[in-house]
Amino acid sequence: MAENVDPTSFINLARYPVHNIADPVTQALIARCRGELESQAFAVMDDFLTPEAVSLFWDESMSLSDLTARREKTRSAYLDTPDQEDTTWPEGHPRRQFFHTSWGVVADDLIPEGHGLRNLYAWDGLTAFFSEVLQVKPLYRHADRFQALNINVLGPGDEQAWHFDDMDFVVLLYLTTPDAGGELECASLVRTDDDPCYDKVAQAFDGSLPQLHRRPSVAGTLTIMRGNHSVHRVTPVEGATPRLTAVLAYDRVPDKYEGDAINIQMYGERIREKIEAGFNR
Repeated sequence: MAENVDPTSFINLARYPVHNIADPVTQALIARCRGELESQAFAVMDDFLTPEAVSLFWDESMSLSDLTARREKTRSAYLDTPDQEDTTWPEGHPRRQFFHTSWGVVADDLIPEGHGLRNLYAWDGLTAFFSEVLQVKPLYRHADRFQALNINVLGPGDEQAWHFDDMDFVVLLYLTTPDAGGELECASLVRTDDDPCYDKVAQAFDGSLPQLHRRPSVAGTLTIMRGNHSVHRVTPVEGATPRLTAVLAYDRVPDKYEGDAINIQMYGERIREKIEAGFNR
């Protein structure tokens, strides 16, 4: 437990002095991240966490492993399920291609207040840094007590299928390094608000798209991603070491809550009773 630990102690401040926005090094970092988001839709900060933080967050996350809600689906990159298939599109069209996805998730309400990961997420300085990078002011931590801070768990054979995000941005903090696989594969900026660019999406699926990036999941790495215009996936995890990723959720508006039905679908029936008792209101 890290209840009274300064959250900045978890960060490699010598390389990433995010606690001091005015520092020229931080300003250069912000500019670099903005450029990467603009050109490839994701910005990567290797070794963002200290080795001690990686070890602590591993121990904390594994202590919650029995609370993981397992999910397995078949869906399209547009989050449709096979029963929602639109046959007006030609056979083989990206709208009619479906992929297997399986993973586990630990919801926000199960991550104790004293955990270091919780303390890091709750630190206003980190939110301020992301606000600068994303050029979203003000930026708020997500208010939903199921969705705000999650730990995604991908064990052997698990994968995240090709998909577009339905949110503007997401922050990912890798907590483990899988033995093999578990790579983030991203087809950067393949569509716009005005053009779905289905030809480019099809090229991403078959691996022929030039702007196809693949990044390994390495413990301690922080990734800021804009996935609403970039189709992406996580390749199957191989070996005994799970791929643990903290998902830090932020929003443009305060007091943002998701629907009860969405949360029950995501995190399981256990939360229905909590919702009925007034939790997350």
